[in-house]
Amino acid sequence: MTATRRRLWVFGGLAAWALVLGGLGVVSHRTDAPTVREQRTLAEALPVIETALGHAMSQAGDDTVPVIPPVAIQEGCRITPMRSGATATGMVRFFTGAGDDGLLRRLAGGFPAAYAVEVSADGRSLRADAGEFVTVRGKLIAPGEVQVTATTGCRPHDVAIDDLYGGPTRAPERILTALGAASVDQEQFAVVGCPGGAKANTASASGRITATPARAGALDQGREVLATDKVYAYRRGADEAVAVVPGDGGAARVFVTKLC
Repeated sequence: MTATRRRLWVFGGLAAWALVLGGLGVVSHRTDAPTVREQRTLAEALPVIETALGHAMSQAGDDTVPVIPPVAIQEGCRITPMRSGATATGMVRFFTGAGDDGLLRRLAGGFPAAYAVEVSADGRSLRADAGEFVTVRGKLIAPGEVQVTATTGCRPHDVAIDDLYGGPTRAPERILTALGAASVDQEQFAVVGCPGGAKANTASASGRITATPARAGALDQGREVLATDKVYAYRRGADEAVAVVPGDGGAARVFVTKLC
């Protein structure tokens, strides 16, 4: 075989091998599970966020009032130097009148062992791995207030922001009206998945009130959990919790949470 023919055989073999690898890559892309974060989209990560926060919600206890804001989407991050993406962060905020230094330890007890939860020695912070490259963090952010977040890191953005907002807010409207609000706006609705398949949700709305936030608890015959200048929180029955958060100039936001 001449040198020219050998070179042709080599080049032909390399070309054929490249086609085989390319075909395998296409099949793998369509059938294999993603193995790195940049292959998973925000939409695929949202159920992981909801489940992780639901585990924390399940341990809230009757001395806390949890509030679920809508998932926040932040655009502008870089997946690679050539690809932009977005980050999704879900959150549950817990108001408590009990000793808040032990609340994070209690919430940690709701996570499966696979989350490998770590709580700091002083009980003021928490970290866990929800899987699918979703990180869970918790911290004491103020006396009587603990926050747990689940975040995705930068991923391909395939979620419509409008899909994360809106929903039934009749209960907040009722409370705001009872507190003197002539109208309500900025209605929002958020959901997390509780262990066992149930759903917890928070409906919220804002308005300008003329009565004190504590008036809501009296009208609902609620059991007070926390009363400060920043929030009035109470439990109503076995499966509902309410938080009234005052703002400036008589503004207030009311959160009504259906519990796990």
